Amino acid sequence: MPTDPPAPPETPASENAPEPAAGVREPKKPAGTWIPLVRIGGVRIYLDPMVAVLLGLLLTASDSDSPSDMFVVAGILLGSVLLHELAHAWMARHRGLAVGGIFLHLVPYAYVERGAPQDELRVALAGPALNLILAGLLFACPAVRDGFAWTQPERWFDTPLGAAAAINLLMGVFNLVPALPADGGRALRAGLMTKTAPGTAYAWTARAGTYVGAGFLFLAVLLWPSADSFGVAVLGVFFILTAWREARAGMAERARERARARDERVG
Repeated sequence: MPTDPPAPPETPASENAPEPAAGVREPKKPAGTWIPLVRIGGVRIYLDPMVAVLLGLLLTASDSDSPSDMFVVAGILLGSVLLHELAHAWMARHRGLAVGGIFLHLVPYAYVERGAPQDELRVALAGPALNLILAGLLFACPAVRDGFAWTQPERWFDTPLGAAAAINLLMGVFNLVPALPADGGRALRAGLMTKTAPGTAYAWTARAGTYVGAGFLFLAVLLWPSADSFGVAVLGVFFILTAWREARAGMAERARERARARDERVG
């Protein structure tokens, strides 16, 4: 998912960005310790050391030699996430926005400059669009399509190609949920901002996130006492907390809008 780099209120983010040798603007990377990995298509990839430790623990805990073991699935998941974030970054650069890199955090994200609502809409949708395209191409292969057990989710990861198709399908669909921090929430906010004031767009996006979170909590109740109910409930709480943060940002934005309106009347 794309994440906006912070900037002081009086200075646009693009004016704070250092000029790299290639002449492409890059906002400063977020605070914290990051392990620089590689540069793909002009975009630098960074890894959170804690994520590296967790990946190492997960991989060493797997003792299975089957194609569906944790090592293979983790590699496919990491590759799919990386392609998802690269799609955000490449679309941002295509739209003329600065890209600070891709940060493989517990919640991976592309660190991109804020742009016009039309630009942000395209950047937000680029990631899930790529996942769905990849899933469609994989499911078009007879080796995947003919042997995929649609009604048995526990068998979706039996083969590497099936796992890749399932992971990209799930990532694409989940990221279209119209609630932050999913890409669908950013797309909703950007779309609303093309039709209404930013403060109103923030408020409606927060409301949508609250409804989505409540829906996940209701689903968790229906699934109780299955093992999946806890994870679904955590997602619901996460969406609601993010919606509340969006609501606070909306109130701050509406206060700035009222202040600008007063200044214009005085002027």
